[in-house]
Amino acid sequence: MIDVNILRSLLASLAVGATAAAVALSPTAAGAAELPSHARIAALGDSITRAAVADGTTASQPQNSWSTGTSTSVNSHLRRMQAAGVTMTAGNYAKGGARSGDLPGQATTAAATGPDYVTILIGGNDVCAASTLSGMTSADTFESNVRRTLDIIKAQNPDARVMLASAPSLMALYQIGRDNVTIRTRWNLIGICEIMLADPMNFSSEANARRSAVEARVDEYNQRLAKLAAERANVFYDNGAVHNTPFTRTDLSILDGFHPSIAGQNKIAAEVWTSALEQGVFTP
Repeated sequence: MIDVNILRSLLASLAVGATAAAVALSPTAAGAAELPSHARIAALGDSITRAAVADGTTASQPQNSWSTGTSTSVNSHLRRMQAAGVTMTAGNYAKGGARSGDLPGQATTAAATGPDYVTILIGGNDVCAASTLSGMTSADTFESNVRRTLDIIKAQNPDARVMLASAPSLMALYQIGRDNVTIRTRWNLIGICEIMLADPMNFSSEANARRSAVEARVDEYNQRLAKLAAERANVFYDNGAVHNTPFTRTDLSILDGFHPSIAGQNKIAAEVWTSALEQGVFTP
């Protein structure tokens, strides 16, 4: 396997003294630094990482993924690394509808390809697939699933860097779309994440309590991700970057008013990348 420490050193050196918005990782900026011939990125997760309906059309658009996307429309993590002059390969193993329990299977497939950098974004379906609050994945089960996933990745390559992206705020999504009749109509027609988005104009104490309970579970998931990152070498948590990203209506797909649009994918890519640089993810 190529020594990815060279890549990490390069990316870290490019980040020194640059603002998050200015980090371009261009081949010119790399100067005469020695570049590895190859490095591999793998993405695990759900429909967000598959860039579902990002441009308002097809369900799966991995080319527009915040992590491994190849489209020039999204400044993905893959493209940011390629801009450093590194020949990258990538695998997007995320799947629409995936829950945390599906991650170990994704990790097994991904680990066989020898990734050096792995991104994981999961949690939305662990609550959205439930029809009742009691049906949501418990925080303990969520943690166990992610822990098993990390074990699989690390068994293949102990030095692989893993970036755990926080689960997005479903309450923030609800608040963005509830006052827009078009978005509300889409939610109702599709029946998407009804445990949070059903009957969006119902402001009764019962409805508000339901939404608060869903968001509280998402917060628990993110707390467990932070815990896992703190326990393990080369595993990093984005410190709530995705969860706290101030999304707007333009960041939501025009098709369902739920999944990130191209603009939303770019925001996720930028927020997680900035967190990665700040934490020295690419530092040997």
